[in-house]
Amino acid sequence: MSDVASGQPSRTDVALDRLDWPVRGLSPRARRVVFAYAEAMYADEDEKGAIVPASPAVCERAASWLDHSVGRASGDLRRGFAVLTWLLEMMPLFVIGAFSRMSRLPIARRVSYLEALERSRFGLFAMLLVAFKVPTSVAVFEEGEELTSTGFDRPSTTARRRLPTAPERAP
Repeated sequence: MSDVASGQPSRTDVALDRLDWPVRGLSPRARRVVFAYAEAMYADEDEKGAIVPASPAVCERAASWLDHSVGRASGDLRRGFAVLTWLLEMMPLFVIGAFSRMSRLPIARRVSYLEALERSRFGLFAMLLVAFKVPTSVAVFEEGEELTSTGFDRPSTTARRRLPTAPERAP
């Protein structure tokens, strides 16, 4: 895959790099949790005010990047993320009183769950959210429309800046 607009390889291609070790850091269960988290974290509102989940491309980019990063880390960090994804999945019962896993909640409830984690009185709940928010945000806002939404005027962070040129004057 590549970013169509720039012709640059997308972040999801990082795992396919021939010079890199093909190691997965997240289990299929943990990847599903990260994907569901990304759907809610990077969700938007439509013109009617209804919450729309983030695009599958954005969610896949976030999950793949985190999977790639955790896969190259120590065994302790990989085990730590396994525990963190399990906690993120099971905490709706304690945070918003929902008898459901996070990945099975409707998108609006998932968003409210993440908001409740972020503003929790217990610092460890907020830190649970930050453990996913920081690394996935790096991947999400590094290319595509999300990069453009930050005000960055190039198609990717590796593209050279095109300086504006003055129009040629008529003789």
